[in-house]
Amino acid sequence: MAFRDIFLLTRPPGCERTELCLRLMEHCDHPVLYLAGDGVYNLLDEALIIESPGKVIACKEDLEARGVQAGEEVMVPEDFYQLLVEEMFADGGRIYAF
Repeated sequence: MAFRDIFLLTRPPGCERTELCLRLMEHCDHPVLYLAGDGVYNLLDEALIIESPGKVIACKEDLEARGVQAGEEVMVPEDFYQLLVEEMFADGGRIYAF
């Protein structure tokens, strides 16, 4: 299994740290973007999902709390944080938090 770069984004669109996160993802082979907190607002930009080089996973509770809808291409697991922790330990890749 290839190592993955895991990105946890909790910042809204337009934030400097959000821009840095998305630029770093462009240089990864198999990135996984986890969106939590205000990071789910990034789903309002359809280009993010279309142009994303990897998979995108959003926190169900944060989507509901903010009234944001996730498209079909976004994974919305029942236990977001359990999946995040399992993937962080299983893949052994790099982990970035923004």
